[in-house]
Amino acid sequence: MKRLIFGALVFLCGMAGILVLLVLAVNNPWDYNGITGILGFLLGSQTLFAFIIFIIMFTGGLAICFYEAYFKK
Repeated sequence: MKRLIFGALVFLCGMAGILVLLVLAVNNPWDYNGITGILGFLLGSQTLFAFIIFIIMFTGGLAICFYEAYFKK
């Protein structure tokens, strides 16, 4: 049960980080050498690495929760 809670916390932190970066991208449009949209914002504001880390946290937490809920006995 403790691992399930840990997975849920990692999942929620990853999701919160992704949502924050997406809201910032919508509110602050950026043009990075002709690249626009979310990728242009992430490159221009130099937050692409953080976005990748948050995606890894999101999927890792989801995988931990899935494993603990369905395969752990």
